[in-house]
Amino acid sequence: MIRFLQLSVLLSGALLICVALAAPPETFTNALGMTFRLIPAGSFQMGCDPAQQKCHESELPEHRVHFATAFYLGETEVTQRQWEAVMGENPAYFKHPDNPVEQVTWEDAQAFVRALSQRPELGGGYRLPSEAEWEYAARAGTQGDYWFGDGDDEALLGRSMWYLFSSQEHPHPVAQTPANPWGLYDVHGNVLEWVADCYHQSYVGAPADGSAWTHDCERLDSGEPARLLRGGAWYLYPEGARSAFRFRYGPSVRHYGFGLRLAKSIEAADQ
Repeated sequence: MIRFLQLSVLLSGALLICVALAAPPETFTNALGMTFRLIPAGSFQMGCDPAQQKCHESELPEHRVHFATAFYLGETEVTQRQWEAVMGENPAYFKHPDNPVEQVTWEDAQAFVRALSQRPELGGGYRLPSEAEWEYAARAGTQGDYWFGDGDDEALLGRSMWYLFSSQEHPHPVAQTPANPWGLYDVHGNVLEWVADCYHQSYVGAPADGSAWTHDCERLDSGEPARLLRGGAWYLYPEGARSAFRFRYGPSVRHYGFGLRLAKSIEAADQ
């Protein structure tokens, strides 16, 4: 009986060690110095709560989204240094190697993802985050207008993000304002970030599993599907940086406030 108990303890310990070894690390950094933060599995209320906040129609209805598995999201927006190392050129208007890259179209962002995936030393699984992944990670367990509060304190806004009244009319190097509770910088302000989804006028029919919504898209006059950007920018009022706020533009629009942040699958990061 004693031997049986000892064996059970040993097996239990071995199982715990295997589980610990299998758990993905909190951060992953590739050979280009791009660091990704582990975003845990879970669920959240996506969109805007009209009982508590001023909402736009496109942010409604507020709805529950569940993530069955964790994923990685870039700790910062993609920088000009990182972009140039992959693409061989720098499209940004405001040149600085540690600034977020801007003047990037949605199509450019997808080309960047493909280029990364062709670099074996970087692993695979790079992609634009879904809109739900972006908002879930930006909120980091909060439900206010911003992860740091509801924006009533102008001094707090100025300390927390680069927007119209704090940016001195230009973007700034990444990670200069506080990170949110999940370790992500500049989810509010600096540059807008393309996501994988196309635009819909409301969340009626939106996926509940956190996947990108890429069908039945609103079409532009050109016939192209409207695409989405999130997170506000250095030249915008704070309203545009709210966690729930959605911008729609064509996939070929280039602007000095448009950038990106990447997601990455855990399986690819482990390779």
